[in-house]
Amino acid sequence: ATSQLVLHRRRAPPSDTEKDRTWAMRSPRLSWAAAAAASAAVVMLAAASRPEPVEEPSMLSSMLQVKVSSQPTLRAELDPAVEAVVKLNPKLWFQMPKDERHETCVNKSYDTSKLPGLAVIVPYLHENLTLMERLVGSLLANTPDHLLEEILFVDDANDFNTSYAGHLRALHPKVKVHRNAERQGLTKAKVTGTEHTTAPVIVFMEPHCIANRQWSEPLLERLVEDPKRVVVPVIDKLLEADTNKYEYLFDPWGGFGWDLQFRWPGRIEARNHTWKRPEPFPMPALSGGILAIRREWWEESGRYDTGMGEWGGENIEMSLRIWRCGGSIEAVPCSRIGHMFRKARPYEFHGEVSRINDLRLAKVWMPEYMDLVYAADPLAKKIMERTGAGDLSERLGLRDRLQCKSMDWYIDNIYPELRADIAKTRQDLALAKAGL
Repeated sequence: ATSQLVLHRRRAPPSDTEKDRTWAMRSPRLSWAAAAAASAAVVMLAAASRPEPVEEPSMLSSMLQVKVSSQPTLRAELDPAVEAVVKLNPKLWFQMPKDERHETCVNKSYDTSKLPGLAVIVPYLHENLTLMERLVGSLLANTPDHLLEEILFVDDANDFNTSYAGHLRALHPKVKVHRNAERQGLTKAKVTGTEHTTAPVIVFMEPHCIANRQWSEPLLERLVEDPKRVVVPVIDKLLEADTNKYEYLFDPWGGFGWDLQFRWPGRIEARNHTWKRPEPFPMPALSGGILAIRREWWEESGRYDTGMGEWGGENIEMSLRIWRCGGSIEAVPCSRIGHMFRKARPYEFHGEVSRINDLRLAKVWMPEYMDLVYAADPLAKKIMERTGAGDLSERLGLRDRLQCKSMDWYIDNIYPELRADIAKTRQDLALAKAGL
């Protein structure tokens, strides 16, 4: 069974200088023509039979319809941990994933009395309530109660139909909602969330996720060992066509190109032949929305760049800043989170804002490589000439104050794969300039 979802207002296609860049956790770009055709088909269908306004807010979701699978009716299908949270509130039901974790992870025990508490921060804009309920249920079921201090949803200026504030607060005493009077964008909303929580560990989560068994303990253990680590779970897949289906994925490492867009280059065992599952491994770059960090290190390392608008670029900026300013980033395969990779965002997004974000991080963290950034994304140079990247004094001061290492150090020691095309690209640029 599925819930029919109401369509939200759609932007007109952008001009050539404003073409949007579409990601699902920073996935490759999508043709605007293809996106517009799909969107137009959905709008025509909606116009033929426009639904009446509904009272149940879980009926509202993204520009393209998301099928939210129903709860099984057989009591025998309930996992004991799920049954426990359903007794607290039936709306907290979620489909517990089959346990396909590595046997080392399944058999490992943790002294949770020695682990710090955490706050889960979840910004949201025009999201599906049913998926948010299931996220809460999975966090309550799969996190030791004394470690989970609170779940804070940051309402980024949703309208009445998609705010859900009262509904979310009623789910459980640990659920809180902070409402932004005006839309801040994902990056700033996360910073706002940290200002309204107090737990020693900050966890950023997305509203269309399921926390798997023992997701928190492996992350917290690594943070206890080194307070300047940033740790991430392995991201598994929730199917958009059937949100009860959870697919375990391989253990990938994260990087980016000179266009500053995140990518998954491949499996960690191909990069490091001595690696053995399920050992933690270094991540040159963060994919984006899901990570854990100690509050002290979050503050000391400079938070996110709040000069960035909406979202985009903050993950690469944080990756460069953490690695080069005294910290490290690790993926922890014993921690797993299911994430729904969506075909479309449920909110308006401006590609030019994201490009300005990229320019901000490039001018601060790799000014000596701006020629490669412009070569990889020629439109970025035009935007730089037209609008600039804004005031960078605070971020430049942070870089100097933390005595951060150079971009060359990062390439040589953390991400040597990035050096491969530097010489060739610069040779091509020189030949082009000479007219050859």
